[in-house]
Amino acid sequence: MDEHGIFSVVLEGNLLSITLLGTFNDIATLSACQQIEAKVESLNGQAFGILLNCIGYEGSTPDAHKISNQYLLWLNKSNYIALATIYSQNIYADIVKNEQAALSELKSRREFTDVQEAKLWLISQL
Repeated sequence: MDEHGIFSVVLEGNLLSITLLGTFNDIATLSACQQIEAKVESLNGQAFGILLNCIGYEGSTPDAHKISNQYLLWLNKSNYIALATIYSQNIYADIVKNEQAALSELKSRREFTDVQEAKLWLISQL
């Protein structure tokens, strides 16, 4: 099976920027999560924030949601300060929250529909 879903994971200082585009299967989700884990580990315990841009995100398979949920549990044990997620529509946020129970356990998170608003909130948390 091929990877479905396009992503980028960029670490600039203590800000981890993740962009998701399209519909994700388990293969792409695992690959994205492994890249995220590698970037977080490269911080050697430093505190960081996450900007998760899901404006182009169109959904995930049930297996992809399971993988994401496991990594969210791992992320909650890391030294992240805040997570700002941007969706094109609130319905996507509702779907993800319904499929990934670990989101409710994350320390400090907010959903946005505006990139600038998300960035300003995230910067204020760091």
